[in-house]
Amino acid sequence: MAITGAGGYVGERAGAGFGAAGYRVRRLVRRPGDGRDDVAYALDRPVMEDALDGVDTLVHCAYDFSVLRRDQIWFVNVLGTQRLLAAARAAGVRRTIFISSMSAYRGTRQLYGRAKLAGEAMALSQGMCAVRLGLVYGDDPGGMMGTLRRVAALPVIPLVGGDSRQYTLHEEDLVAGLLALARVERCPDQVVGLAHPEPVAFRDLMARIRADVGAGSARVIRVPWRPVYWGMRVAERGPARLPLRADSLLGLVRPAPSVPLPAYLEGLGVRVRPFPA
Repeated sequence: MAITGAGGYVGERAGAGFGAAGYRVRRLVRRPGDGRDDVAYALDRPVMEDALDGVDTLVHCAYDFSVLRRDQIWFVNVLGTQRLLAAARAAGVRRTIFISSMSAYRGTRQLYGRAKLAGEAMALSQGMCAVRLGLVYGDDPGGMMGTLRRVAALPVIPLVGGDSRQYTLHEEDLVAGLLALARVERCPDQVVGLAHPEPVAFRDLMARIRADVGAGSARVIRVPWRPVYWGMRVAERGPARLPLRADSLLGLVRPAPSVPLPAYLEGLGVRVRPFPA
């Protein structure tokens, strides 16, 4: 099998899980490592001619967060996904799984969510799988959960979007869900949700993360998200790199209304555990 973005948090966990299940994993990454079955790959470049030779299953995790404007996001992430899916079809890949996000839902104003919606549509139109992941967590998380852990460790925690809710997904359930989709005879013609169907209030999520990092008590300040969002948008025009993108903030304060097709993976034996209280 092959995994794009295998050096990222989700891609690395998926690769380890598939490897443990007996798959030979080919990593499609920007910087191939020595002595590994790595192939150079980037969303903004053509897919190497032999990158998918002999591949049975492709999991497309890669997403370039360095681009911020809509035109850049479409040129890199959406058109890059289009090229990859075309290459998968040309190479005869049996199963392609497009990794989407719970940020992708009809009516979202988040550019990341809209780009993922476009990728979902392309994948489904070609008989491929599209799966929306919840907020992935584990013992040593990266991605958005890693960012939230750093925020939770601060002596003063800014609670932005405190009334919002998030759908969560443990790393082990992530792997179980992807394995089930890789092995099922035929993918559904709709997007599948891979997240616990009961959302967690953002304030409760942050409290639990704070307890996990062992940072003790902290002062929590509720902050209106709109001034923060526009301040981040202005800051992003300068040279400074923020720990969180303004577009990502939208994903926290305007979450998806529900998990799509929550019973599908459960029917395949995948039971997503609730976020620990």
